[in-house]
Amino acid sequence: MLQRIEFYDDFRIYLHDYYQEQKKRFPHFSYRFFCNKAGLKSPSHFLEIIKGSRKLTSKMLDAFIKGLALNENDARYFTALVGFNQSKNSNQKQQFLLQMRGLKRKVKQALVSTDHYEYYSKWHNVIIRELACLMDWNDDYELLAKSILPPIKKNEARDSVEFLVRAGFLEKRAGRYFQRDPAISSGPEVCSLGIRAYNRFMAERAKEAVEEFPPSERDIQSLTIGISQEGYRLVKQEMQEFLSRVVRIVDDEKNPEQVYNVNVHLFPMSVPPINKEGADA
Repeated sequence: MLQRIEFYDDFRIYLHDYYQEQKKRFPHFSYRFFCNKAGLKSPSHFLEIIKGSRKLTSKMLDAFIKGLALNENDARYFTALVGFNQSKNSNQKQQFLLQMRGLKRKVKQALVSTDHYEYYSKWHNVIIRELACLMDWNDDYELLAKSILPPIKKNEARDSVEFLVRAGFLEKRAGRYFQRDPAISSGPEVCSLGIRAYNRFMAERAKEAVEEFPPSERDIQSLTIGISQEGYRLVKQEMQEFLSRVVRIVDDEKNPEQVYNVNVHLFPMSVPPINKEGADA
């Protein structure tokens, strides 16, 4: 059965499933039909590539993308997948694997309304939404409270869980808690007071983490740069794409063990330039 292309880690299996799906839907479909559609001369190329007796060369790659009628994102994934399968260099394979992971469609996200103040205004709500699903705490709110860094009070943990269940962020099944949605985003441009309070708290936690945790348990980096407004726009876009890739990595996790926070900051460290034309006027 043909699946979405990002579910594949072998392009030959994808091609095999594609052929079987097309053949089932269109009985006239054949290797010759595909090669004619793709602009390939030999009808044997498709089968030989599936069997692994022929490499899918860079010259044939565009033809296969055309024949498969892939959209831009799927074409990029297919290209990375071919490189991953055919490369003999371990470093190159790792790079292709990272590209594939970055191109996977984002996990479905529930968009939190900017009016949903309570979720972000109490920072531990965000942590408990993750932690309550990771550990076996059997409704021991004191254990849950002490498992958070920094620890909170038992009644704060209970109030948080009750709110998360009531508001639909968590649900309880067979004695365990599960997230109603796998990921939550406030959106890239949110100015609610709740989120501002949450961001301020996490910025403070990042500062404390420098001394609180050894480098093996945290990664804190800083970069001071000089850029134009266009450069600022591009860096901001890159940051948002990076966070999207982080979400995809989390989506691939099978056995999460611990809650981490990822902070990404970009802010000015100098005053903006004076408009010379305005200054002369």
